Order: sequence, then structure tokens, then C-alpha cells
Amino acid sequence: MQECYKVRNSEGFLVDSCTGEVVDFDNYTYQDYSNLEYYERASSQKRETEKEIKDMKKIVLNYLQSVMTEKEKEMFYKILQKIDEKKLDASFYLAIYEYILEREGKVVTRDYIKFLKMKGLGRHAIRQKKKLLRHVVREDPIIHYIYEYSGDKEEALRIYELLKKKGIMYGKAETRKKILLKYLSDQKLKEKLFEEERMKEIERTLLLLNIRDFDSFSFF
Repeated sequence: MQECYKVRNSEGFLVDSCTGEVVDFDNYTYQDYSNLEYYERASSQKRETEKEIKDMKKIVLNYLQSVMTEKEKEMFYKILQKIDEKKLDASFYLAIYEYILEREGKVVTRDYIKFLKMKGLGRHAIRQKKKLLRHVVREDPIIHYIYEYSGDKEEALRIYELLKKKGIMYGKAETRKKILLKYLSDQKLKEKLFEEERMKEIERTLLLLNIRDFDSFSFF
């Protein structure tokens, strides 16, 4: 029977003389290079995917820049500042744009839909990002309802602001929505609300005039 010894090989590790196995594990690190080609390929694919994502973000951003008004651009970048850059992708850009259009009472154009199809951008992904977006901007649900309101949006917004100022708006969103709808559907209530606001405005104006007259009065 052959007697086995620990011998040091040319690389400086102790090995079993019979089997050639390394026995000096404290100084030996084993690394399997059999899948190196796979990892290189996977790494390359990851880099390509990341590049495609960045490129698509640029394409979408450039497109939006070309179709947005100056006011929309201002709103777009204001919202953009509230979002972690790592979370931003092409769908998020588009979600912000659609959100802005909704606030303005606008709808997307055919060219926009065509652009999405050409670039393979799905509507589902955009809808999901819009849900996240509403949490980010923390919009009052009543304001969102007003944006979707089929009637006079400016009047509805004015009434809502006046009701809040008078302390009439209270409770949860559904309760506040009912109160708003009550005033929107009742012409007498609307006129009364507007008249009260006009009277307050007149009172404020008169008060300012009286203060100005008093300041200009000189005592001898």
C-alpha cells in the first residue's frame, strides 16, 4: 500500500501526494471559473438593458419637451423634484405628463398614443405610475374630482375654496364632495356664496381706504 504524504506543490500549497488534493485550506482559495463565460454574458446583457432604459428616458423626455407648453413644463419639473431619481423611468415621465393634462382638463392626442405604440410603451405601466404619483403629490381628492368635473371647473374650484374659507367643508373626502355637489347644483346657494364674498371684498376695500385716509390725515 502506497504511503501518502503532505507535499508542497509548485504554487506553494500543501497537497496530498496520493490524490493531489489541497490540504492547506487556510491558505488556499478555490474559485470555479467554469461559468465565467455565462457571467460575462449576463453582465453584458445587464449593461445593455441599463443603456436601453437610459436611452428610452431621453427619448421620452425629448418628446415631452416638444409637446408641452411652458406652463406644463414648469409643472412637470416641479413634480419631478419630488421624486427619487432612482425610481424615475420613461413610464414615470409619461405618467407625470398625463397627470398634468388631467389637471388642465385636457386629453392625450392621437400623436401621443402613436408615440407610445411606436416605442412599445404600455398603458398599464403608466397607469401604475400615476397611482404612485398621486401619493407623491398628495393631492386633495376633491381637487382631483374637480379636474374630472364635466361642468365649469373654474367655478367649481372657486366654490370649493370659498367653502373651505368659510369652514363649511368638513369630514372625509366623500362628505366634502357631497357638500361641493350641493352648492354646484343649487343656483341660489351659489349666488348667496358669491354675494357674501363680494360683500366681504367691499368691506375689505373700504377698510383699506379708511386706513389710507387716516394715514394721510395730518394733525395740527
